Amino acid sequence: MSFLAPWLAIGVAAVVVPTLLILYFLKLRRREEPISSTLLWKRAVQDLQVNAPFQRLRRNLLLLLQLLILGLAITALARPIVETEVANEDRIVLLIDHSASMNTVEEGGKTRLDLAKEQAIRLVKTLNRRSSSWRSFLTFGAAEARTQVMVIAFAERARMVSPFTTNASDLAELIEQIEPTDGQTDMKEALELAEAYMAPPTLTTDKTPISAEVPSKLVLISDGRVANLDQQVLKSGELELIRIGEATDNVGITALRTQRNYERPELLSVFLAVQNFGFDPITTDVSIYVDETLEAVKSVELGGQSADEKQALDDEAGASASLSFELPLNRAAVLEARIARRDALDVDNRAYVAVPPPKRLRVLVVTEGNTLINYALAGQPLTEFPFVTPVEYEANAERRFYADDRSKFDVVIMDRYSPEALLAGNYLFFGITPPLEGFATGEKQEWYNLIWWDETHPVLRHVQLSPVIVSEGVALEIPELAEVLIEGPQGPVLVRYSGAGRHCLVMSFAVEKSPNWWSTGFPVFLFNAVRYLGGATEAADEQLRPGATLRIPAVAGTDSVRVVRPDKRRVTVSPGADGVAYYGETNRVGIYRVDDGVPGRDRFAVNLEDPWESEIAPPTEPLRVGSQEIAQMELIKTATPEVWRWFVGVALVLVLLEWWIYNRRVMI
Repeated sequence: MSFLAPWLAIGVAAVVVPTLLILYFLKLRRREEPISSTLLWKRAVQDLQVNAPFQRLRRNLLLLLQLLILGLAITALARPIVETEVANEDRIVLLIDHSASMNTVEEGGKTRLDLAKEQAIRLVKTLNRRSSSWRSFLTFGAAEARTQVMVIAFAERARMVSPFTTNASDLAELIEQIEPTDGQTDMKEALELAEAYMAPPTLTTDKTPISAEVPSKLVLISDGRVANLDQQVLKSGELELIRIGEATDNVGITALRTQRNYERPELLSVFLAVQNFGFDPITTDVSIYVDETLEAVKSVELGGQSADEKQALDDEAGASASLSFELPLNRAAVLEARIARRDALDVDNRAYVAVPPPKRLRVLVVTEGNTLINYALAGQPLTEFPFVTPVEYEANAERRFYADDRSKFDVVIMDRYSPEALLAGNYLFFGITPPLEGFATGEKQEWYNLIWWDETHPVLRHVQLSPVIVSEGVALEIPELAEVLIEGPQGPVLVRYSGAGRHCLVMSFAVEKSPNWWSTGFPVFLFNAVRYLGGATEAADEQLRPGATLRIPAVAGTDSVRVVRPDKRRVTVSPGADGVAYYGETNRVGIYRVDDGVPGRDRFAVNLEDPWESEIAPPTEPLRVGSQEIAQMELIKTATPEVWRWFVGVALVLVLLEWWIYNRRVMI
């Protein structure tokens, strides 16, 4: 404990305490009266003796109480404060976790983020309150060093809430404005941001930069659910933890997927996984809603996890279960899965999917003739796939194949043919490049193998490419923004390009130039490519996490789109030259809707689906950053560091006691 105004209290004490004692030393001036006996006046004689100057004071309860009252009042006048462990630091960086697990509701109805902000505000209020203390007096009027505080809020990304400042009131206001997110906890960016500001260079008198010598202390305020913290490196300063939260009860949805039936697209299959992250076994209902209408319900029993198993998330303990539903759905809709049971963390009790309408694609093939493409398309559920020659295509393109400067077909396959102009649409080129800026056909290449491909891309999913031998192809010159999906020894073999309303896949060789690919990988590749370009499954397959960037196609001719967030806020964004707008503030779980967007691509589902964030029980083991164990600080109990009110309260109680004793003695 220290004092904000000790010298004021000492000055007052130097005056009032001697004055009180003098009042007990002074002789009372009494009027003399003759009496017959002093037997009944012993107390009056004692008063005369006590008030005689230079006499030794006798024990007096009233004097003791009055001295205690003065002492408490003088101590309150000195403005005592309770300092934290970091109160004397010169530079402090507060790292406040506002990830998904910090939305856990603790006992008392407050979230962990609310409690974390309370701790941060209490901490900054204990700083820079010593301007009138004995330290300032000992500096003989020199300016006392004040603690500089910087605040960083972090989830999957870090944001500087406040640069270094000594203004506690501004810091408290900025900390209070930190909003919750549903992102994952990742401290890497927060540590990098902190280290960039912790020891900034300073300038000497000749403006020569030198490194600052004052290190900073970092204070992490979190529930301890920080992923990969032991893999981070703290290059300077010390890190301490204020741990928030004790709740453990939570059941969450860890996966939600949908898929339309291949033969009957009007049927929708729903697959989801739920997991119990608490210690006690539970039974709950899982419901499926379509456009907020209840369609199906299943009950699930989940076992609890023991304390030893929580870190491993042992599925064999029966703490997780998989459920499946099949629903008739012949239209676009928002599908929502809900866990009926309420628990400490609500954000993982719901998951969403923006389901597109069932779609049978129309494909146009421009070729001189290709039985391999015909064979691969015949096995797909397409509305139609007519074949035309390049001459027929050129003669009837604008009238028969296009409307409003856009292709009438979902996908157009150009087999060894490239038109003079390419209108808006989705295209697949074999053995030739499109007539777009940046594309060109290079030298002929013969007999080569594929050396790399992106097997995670939807176009190449389940496609057998090893070994694929190409007997003849061409070198591709591609634009800078093109995405390479397959690469050969001399450069790109398959690329994806999107721009100005055109979405293209370009293959450097014709199908018949790879004999060992005809009957194995090519039918699967063409199935994936057609569905990818035509958008048959894009909306349902795309799984977005908080913090992901939405890719929003705009209606032709519009210069802005308006995104409606799950919290009902509306944000306007502008599309680029390619007709696509991007929005990255997806920090909350839910459905993001686009007003007047492209039908079928105007709703985006963002889900948590993160077991790390759903396991809300704080870790029992000490946290480590790298190999260094993080010291844990005690929670700050008081909302204000000044405790003079307690001294005033005790003084008032003693005043009442002194008054009662005095009146009791007078009555006696």
